Order: sequence, then C-alpha cells, then structure tokens
Amino acid sequence: MTRIYRVFLRFLLRPAVPLALLFTVPHTAVGQFLGLGVTAGARLSDETFGNINTESKRLIFGPRVDFHLPRHFFVEVDALYRLFGFTAYQQSATTNVIIRERANSWEFPVILKYRYTGYRTHPFLGAGYAPRFVNGNDVANGAYLTGIRSGIPIYTYLIDQKSKTSYPVSHGAVVSGGVEFVAGPVHISPELRYTHWTPPFLNFNESGLAGGYKYNSDRNELLVLVGVTWH
Repeated sequence: MTRIYRVFLRFLLRPAVPLALLFTVPHTAVGQFLGLGVTAGARLSDETFGNINTESKRLIFGPRVDFHLPRHFFVEVDALYRLFGFTAYQQSATTNVIIRERANSWEFPVILKYRYTGYRTHPFLGAGYAPRFVNGNDVANGAYLTGIRSGIPIYTYLIDQKSKTSYPVSHGAVVSGGVEFVAGPVHISPELRYTHWTPPFLNFNESGLAGGYKYNSDRNELLVLVGVTWH
C-alpha cells in the first residue's frame, strides 16, 4: 500500500514541476522589464492668466508604469490627475454675475527616457507626448438690474444655471530630467518636467452684459515630481 501511495504521489507531482516553471519564469522575466509605482508632485508655474481668480490645485498624482528597453532606455507611462477651478466676476450698472468652474483633469504622458549608468544613482533625461482630458461643472448665478427708484438698485430677474462642460483634448510636448536612486527593488526618481500644451483648453469668451472676460490656462507648465517604483 505504501508503494502504491508513493507511485500515485509521484504521478501527481510530475506535472507540477513544469507548471511551476510556467508560472514562475514569466513573472521573473516581467520583473526584469517592468516597473510599477506612483508619481506625485506639484505645479511650479502659474496656472492661468486673465481677469479671473484661479482656484486650481497645485497637487498632481497618479499611477506609473516603466517599460525597460535595451541600452539604458526605458519608457514611462503615467496617468496623472488634478483639479482645476476658477471664479470669474462681471459687474456693471446693470448686471452682477458670478461664474464658477470646477473641472477634473487626466493627462497621460508617455516619455522615452535615457538612464545614465551608476552604482546607486542614475541621472536621466527624457522627452515625450502627453494628451490631456478635462471635464467638469460650470455654475453661474447673479442678477440683472431692471430699474432704479430713489437711487436704490432693484434686482427683479435672478439667474442660477448649472451645466456640464467638456473641453477638447489638448496635447503636450514633454521634456524632463532628474536622478534615480536605487535601493534594492525600490527606485525613487525626483525630476523636473516641462510641458508645452496646444492652445489653452480652458478658454471663455463672453459677450454682452457688462462686457467679456477671458480665462486661459498657461501653455507652458513646469512640474516637480517624485516617482516611486518597484522593479
């Protein structure tokens, strides 16, 4: 009975060896060519210009994937999120209107980087492309002045409007540089990243009422970022 049991056990374990190799080798190989982690940082440049009050957040963050290539090259792909916002005012003898915008931004930079060799520090330079998708909510409220009696304004028509807003996809050219520090499987990469965007994706041109106002996001953007990846 003991011999039969040993033969049966050997029969069961025989396919387990190639199966273990099948699942272990790809993970080992993938670990050599792939890094997973996060990127976070802040905007150093001004967000907007125009006669509005910007309320955008400087913080930007999201997941990151590195694809390793031969000859010290690798490709970094990020999915970075941040919150945009502003408040604009229009006032005159006949109107008083406040318009607010809150928008979510997702950008997906794809950057080819060259890493210089070193023991634990690796300076790097990169260049790439980034599409950006923005959508949010536009809220307007205010009042129209329809008459004056004894020098006291009379507001007889109030407005309160809400709408969803989607902007066209904007495209950015990216250059970056920094230093990568290696501690075992953990790679820490502080960097400066400059992006030049296509024509501003947040652009308002209002006519009538008290005139117009215009809000533009700056096409030149400078970020300080820190990436943490596991290789």
